[in-house]
Formats: sequence, structure tokens, C-alpha cells
Amino acid sequence: MFDYVRRHKLLSIAIILNIIAILIVVLFVVIHKSKTAVVDIYVVPSEAVVELNGKKFDNFASHNLAPGDYHVKISMEGMQTQEYDLTLGDDEFARIWKYLVSNDRGLDYYLDNPDELLFLRKFSDDKDAKSLVEYYDKVVSIRDVLPLEYYERFDSANMVGVFVEEDMGECENELLCLVVYGGERNRDIALDLIREAGYEPDNYKIRFEGE
Repeated sequence: MFDYVRRHKLLSIAIILNIIAILIVVLFVVIHKSKTAVVDIYVVPSEAVVELNGKKFDNFASHNLAPGDYHVKISMEGMQTQEYDLTLGDDEFARIWKYLVSNDRGLDYYLDNPDELLFLRKFSDDKDAKSLVEYYDKVVSIRDVLPLEYYERFDSANMVGVFVEEDMGECENELLCLVVYGGERNRDIALDLIREAGYEPDNYKIRFEGE
């Protein structure tokens, strides 16, 4: 009788210990899985593909990821691919803030695509990106002083009138196009007007209208 009671107690203790062990393991797994890292992705151009360990992640968004090692790949056709390794710790916040450059145009790609260039404003701590944005802002700020006008009367029959305005037509691979009303013969006058306003004519595509 005594041995039966003893065996019963030992079996009960063993069962309880097993249950406790299982609960500890489950609790550990739950706690471990609940620990996540947050990764904020901001990649330019906006159409670039962002992959972590081969899995694609949405751009311009934050993602909860399990702690661990990741291989980051950022790619887009015609752009230089960036790849690097990233280790995320428990409850860590990390940023994937990168911009790609063109294989043949470098950063000038963004001058051809002003909508994408605007996304570069967040990279104000990057010297090259900051310089490019400042250059863009300077070039397009000529809108604030347009139209530029020159008018001179030599006598009752001879007048010179030159007007520089924004060209609302198509601009191919240019930030801004200008149209000069006054003809090609007044080219020098028009270019001097642009320079006197503080802008470089070579930064613009200029079309001459009239005689």
C-alpha cells in the first residue's frame, strides 16, 4: 500500500514538473516571438524594389520584423544596385533610407525626373543629394521673376522688345524651358536679361519666337 501511494505521488510530481516545463517552453517561445524590430523603408526612386533575405517589402512604409540577420538588396532597372547586410536586435528601430543612382546618368537621373528628385529632400544630411536639390530649387526659382522684359525705342520707327517667359510646351530632359519673344536676332539681349536676374542660361532649354 505504501509503495502504491509513493509511486502515485512521484507520478503526480513528474506530471506536474512536465507541465511546468512545457509552460516554460511555451512562454519562452511566445516572449521570443513577441520581440520584434521595426524597419522604416524609404528608398528613391519610388519604383525601386526592396528585398530583405529575398522577400520584397513595400517602399515608404514601416515593417515589423523578427530579430536576426538580413541581406538587403535595393534594385531598379537602369540603376546601380545596392546590397548590404543588416542585423536587427530585439525591439530595435532601423532605417533603410537609400537612393540609387543611374548607371549612365548618375544623380542627373533625378534632374530628368523632377518628381523623383523631390523625394531626395529627406536626404539633407547627404552632401550630393542636398547639392542636387539646392541646384534644382535655384533653377526653377526663375519662375518667381518671370517675365523678364527689355524694351528700348531708338526712334519713332525702330523699337527693340524682348520678353522671356516660361515655355508651357514640352520640355525634353530639362527642368524648365524658356521662350524668348523677340526673335533670334535678340539672343544676346535675352541671355543678358537671364544672367542679370541671377540665372545661368545654359541651365535652360530656350526657344526663340518672332523676329
